Amino acid sequence: MPFSTIFYYLSFLGEILREFWWLLALIILGKFFINLNKKYKEKKEKEKEEIKDWVILQVKINREILQTPKAMEQVFNGLHVIEKGHICLELVGMERELYFIIRAPKEYKNLVESQFYAQYPEIEIKEIDDYFLRLPAHLPNKDFDLWGTEIILEKENYYPIKVYSYFEELKEEKRIDPISSFAESIAKLQKSEWFILEILIKPLSDKDEEKFINEGRKQINSVLGKKEEKNITWQDWVGAFFQNLLSGLSGSLVWPTDEKKNGPSPVISPGEKNMVASIESKISQLSFNTSIRLLYISPKKIFNESNISAFMAFLKQFNSKNLNGFKINKDVSTILKTRFLQNRRLFLKKMDFYQSYLERKRAQDAMILNTEELATIYHFPALKVVTPALIRVLSKKGEPPAGLPVE
Repeated sequence: MPFSTIFYYLSFLGEILREFWWLLALIILGKFFINLNKKYKEKKEKEKEEIKDWVILQVKINREILQTPKAMEQVFNGLHVIEKGHICLELVGMERELYFIIRAPKEYKNLVESQFYAQYPEIEIKEIDDYFLRLPAHLPNKDFDLWGTEIILEKENYYPIKVYSYFEELKEEKRIDPISSFAESIAKLQKSEWFILEILIKPLSDKDEEKFINEGRKQINSVLGKKEEKNITWQDWVGAFFQNLLSGLSGSLVWPTDEKKNGPSPVISPGEKNMVASIESKISQLSFNTSIRLLYISPKKIFNESNISAFMAFLKQFNSKNLNGFKINKDVSTILKTRFLQNRRLFLKKMDFYQSYLERKRAQDAMILNTEELATIYHFPALKVVTPALIRVLSKKGEPPAGLPVE
């Protein structure tokens, strides 16, 4: 390219910069203020999430529990109003007994208790010290080892897992309580072994909920053969104008508002009909951003990873090939993909996982579960579930009779 031509282009570019420098400055300043505003919102959101005072509650169940998981679904509906922090629901197996533990911000203690008592008036809730105080502050150590993993969904969030209605029969004696297999697994452990299922829940924000619902509806429309509705913008009009300008002499004009006729409706199989109905059902209910972890702790002398398979079986019963299911998140599990410096890397990975458990941190890859799905996983077993690991109180508290004389 001749030097004169290069000089011409550089001069032309200089003229543009001289005339429109303010536009470039405006773009740079705009981007700066957008980033500043984003950081400010993130800081405010982080401050909102920080909870200094927590409360640990133990729920003691009564012999007379006859409610189905539907009652627990109503509990989760009531807990959907929380705005700060998150609530941690835990199934804790220690000393061959199963404990129902709830960790929540202290300001929500009354809310949590009222929601549980409203559906389960026969239970007993009391505040306790954190059971982790009975364990070393850092694990693994010379005496104890651990295995842990985070649980994620196999498919997209809008696909549901098997819910409690799948396990119910019209006849009460034929009903299956999915929590019974977890309780039986606890009973098979030795007294010094621990197994903990941790479920952290936080209501979806309005923005996340809208995105979640739109993704589900998009998948439904795809299965039904419906074309996705697109919001028409000014860019669409500009593009249509130039397209019509080029092809207007030889073809008909097409504008963004012109309706495109859908083709014939596709034939939908019974399985696809069930899929559409299941997705519709999931996205229509209140949902939570959910993190699930599993932790197995044992003295090194009796540490046995094969025990984990029994607890994985508890989660596998909620899986469905044509819908959704749970699986291990191998990126976060105490498993190594390579053998390079294996012992040291595995030790550090276990330490990090244990600290995340102690602090009840949200998982790296959280999932979305609605109230029905959560009630399927975490609920109080009915009277028919009998296992040595399940301790029930023999009596229940009641209000004093009206008109009782007092001094």
